[in-house]
Amino acid sequence: MKHSVDPTVDCVFKAILGSNEHINLLLNFITSVCHDDLISPFTDLTIINPYNEKEFLSDKMSIVDVKAIDGFGNTFQIEIQLFVLGSLKQRMIYNWADLYCHQIKEGDSWSKLKPVISIWLVCRTVFQDFSGFHSHFSFYDAKNKLKLSEHANIHIIELGKWNKSEIENDLDRWTRFFREGKDLDDASLPDYMLTQEMKQAMTILKQFSEKERAYDRYRARINYLRDQITMEEEKEAVKAEKEAAEADKKAAEAELKEAKKYISEKEHELEILRAQLAQKNNNKLD
Repeated sequence: MKHSVDPTVDCVFKAILGSNEHINLLLNFITSVCHDDLISPFTDLTIINPYNEKEFLSDKMSIVDVKAIDGFGNTFQIEIQLFVLGSLKQRMIYNWADLYCHQIKEGDSWSKLKPVISIWLVCRTVFQDFSGFHSHFSFYDAKNKLKLSEHANIHIIELGKWNKSEIENDLDRWTRFFREGKDLDDASLPDYMLTQEMKQAMTILKQFSEKERAYDRYRARINYLRDQITMEEEKEAVKAEKEAAEADKKAAEAELKEAKKYISEKEHELEILRAQLAQKNNNKLD
């Protein structure tokens, strides 16, 4: 390819998975992640917010996601996240809940609610103590092995943790592609990329690489995202410094409190000694 293109940059990510022209890629990706969630295989999929090339002329665009609904009424939300904020987990839950509650309007019955499945691809580590790369959350009572509902599913794919020696399934294939796609050469693709879907995904990367306007927009988007990440990192750093200063202040206050308590105790002991000494002196005078 003429230029290296990273498939995790949101405009490229949405061109791959959020385009009606390539809806088979979205279907294949969702199936690779959610095969255990799906009651039955599906082929009817409608993208709610399809990719539109004109959207990417502005650098002020917010982080994009892909939303789709299948023939059974299941809603899917797929999002790529380059940066992990401290509030990312809360955001994941909120986004799922927002999609779920907006399925019905005032006066609708609860029966109209259908499953919402969120898939987050994250470029940095979310769970420090978890060595796997794919985690799946739902309303489940692990102690009693009871599932409250099939309606809630949040999948998290931590791209940086994928380190298998072999491709075992389509999820491995997609994860490795998003992790290493920017370094691939379309003229000599590795074996794991020789499927119809992966070749199609590479074609999209090549279009961003070789069309100057598309590549210019891609580079502008990268610069915008870098600015956003830098600002978020600076906010996190300021927040951390503030929290550290607050912790130091509390520690100093606790030390001062202990010191005052110690002084008070010693002063009390001194008063007792003075009283005892005064009593001894009085006894001698008597």
